[in-house]
Amino acid sequence: MSSLDDIIKDSLSQASTHTKNVYSQNPLTGSELIELANSRVLTLAATVRPDGKPHLSPTDLTFVDGVFYLGVDEATARYRNLKRNPAVTIMLAEGSKRQAILEGNTRFLDMKSDKSTRVLEAQKRKYGWVTDSIAEFQPEKIFTWKAK
Repeated sequence: MSSLDDIIKDSLSQASTHTKNVYSQNPLTGSELIELANSRVLTLAATVRPDGKPHLSPTDLTFVDGVFYLGVDEATARYRNLKRNPAVTIMLAEGSKRQAILEGNTRFLDMKSDKSTRVLEAQKRKYGWVTDSIAEFQPEKIFTWKAK
């Protein structure tokens, strides 16, 4: 995976004029994005339903060993949607202080792996609970903003 700073820079270079005007003013650095992801801020996931309509839901997001992970319970529409179509957009928002939009794809982990154990431990520390499934999230496009 490219560094987060590179993805942020590449995303802005390929963005529309409007998006550049909004998100190039004061973007987060990769390390600031990681800090935001590991804090308790509003985190939403947009997936695609089988009929092509969007589905938006709150989500768990952690950053462990250089990778983003989504907590996904198997009884949810998000789980069913991601199993069918791994594309997802994540929105992180700390009010009007910091925001990030990350687009990419997911891959579900084997829940018996050492990696999933480490992610579940991080999830427990951050949220106080764990989900029954974990999806690795690989961002391909990132737009961020922070107040001056």
